Amino acid sequence: MNVIVMSDRLGKTLTLDTRQVIVLGLIAALLIASVSVAVTSSFKQSPALWRLIPHNNARQTEIDALAIRVGELQAKLLRLDGLASQVGNKTGIDIKPFLSSQPVPQGGLQHKGTAMSTETLANEIDAASQNLNARLDQLSLAESVLLRPKAWQLPSKAPLNAGLQSSSFGKRIDPFNGNQVFHEGIDFVGDSGTPIMAAASGKVSFAAFHPQYGNMVDLDHGNGITSRYAHASKLAVKVGDQINAGQVIALLGSTGRSTGPHLHFEIRYKGIAQNPLRFIGPATNEINIAATKSGD
Repeated sequence: MNVIVMSDRLGKTLTLDTRQVIVLGLIAALLIASVSVAVTSSFKQSPALWRLIPHNNARQTEIDALAIRVGELQAKLLRLDGLASQVGNKTGIDIKPFLSSQPVPQGGLQHKGTAMSTETLANEIDAASQNLNARLDQLSLAESVLLRPKAWQLPSKAPLNAGLQSSSFGKRIDPFNGNQVFHEGIDFVGDSGTPIMAAASGKVSFAAFHPQYGNMVDLDHGNGITSRYAHASKLAVKVGDQINAGQVIALLGSTGRSTGPHLHFEIRYKGIAQNPLRFIGPATNEINIAATKSGD
């Protein structure tokens, strides 16, 4: 058998007999086989290569999603800064005490050519979220100052003359069941019978026994600001009474769901629990100064 190969470009005809065709076929088969063996050997030496492409795609998708989340949080922080500046410019109040001392987090997918890990991005998200929540609390506090600019109308007076803070605002372990819960106030440990005082002027909206809080007093300070005093041994006021800042409203005790004599103290703004230390803590002086500067 003869095989005739014609080339239009060269204008030549090449005739191959059966033996030559077989030899060329074997050479082609060997070349294809050697390439296949080389590729297969490479993947056998590094099994991870088989999973590399889908793994990298999934990883990149995860990183992109986290990066978008970081960008959204940073944008919210920038908008809050802009809102705070507008509040300060329009009212004349020094808004700096209400802003976080930490700089706005700076993001980006790469640093010096190295892609950020998902762990790094997750940490940035946590930090930005905490910063965002803190600034929201601070602006809520600033709003209360704008609504009631007189410093004495804010619940800024400590409810006890003497006492040790035993539990903070935020997440904690429930002393009764060991579960993690959100503590909506702060606790002060003291001697039973210690006078409990109103943190600000207001009207008594609740004064009775509560199954959880025991003997409890709620004061309405106006404009959505309220304060709560729980676990008292005895109440000294009744619903409807007008109370002055610093007036004794109850005596410290251990009624209701309590492990011992202490005061559970809350401050709420429009029904949302606030960290009382933002009102009665070290930042209070700055807040009061800002309120005084606003006039009235």
